[in-house]
Amino acid sequence: MQTMQRQAQLPEEAVWQIPERAAHHDEPRVLVADDDLDATRALCLALEDADFDVRAVHTGLDAVTIARKWRPGVVLLDLMMPLGDGWEAAEAIRALDLSMLLIAHTGRTSPDDRARAQRTGFNGYFIKPTELDRMIRVMRTYYSAHEADRRVREC
Repeated sequence: MQTMQRQAQLPEEAVWQIPERAAHHDEPRVLVADDDLDATRALCLALEDADFDVRAVHTGLDAVTIARKWRPGVVLLDLMMPLGDGWEAAEAIRALDLSMLLIAHTGRTSPDDRARAQRTGFNGYFIKPTELDRMIRVMRTYYSAHEADRRVREC
């Protein structure tokens, strides 16, 4: 019973760090990896409405493959997918690029899962159903970070 109470008190999101965006992440590309097809469709539509260029995949293996080829700045990973879960995909993607913003987007509410996600290299953790406006603000912060510095250097 105490475990349920502790889990219920966890905030639905955590953002530990927003990495410095690399120059090759100028386009607002977001990769969504989730095996729930309906939820993925809805999330992609919301992100496209927010002016992100979005691609979706449904396995951890596909997430790694597309991240390698397409080079998104933001990757949203469900933790429980076939052919490589979100933790495995995050480790492989993080090895490709330290500047990507990796966000766990999951129904898992355990403090242990959240801690494991942070150790794995995720920058944030959002529990479904997600407050999309908050997630979009985090992604926009990532894409706008250091934009003023870049403009000053170009002058």
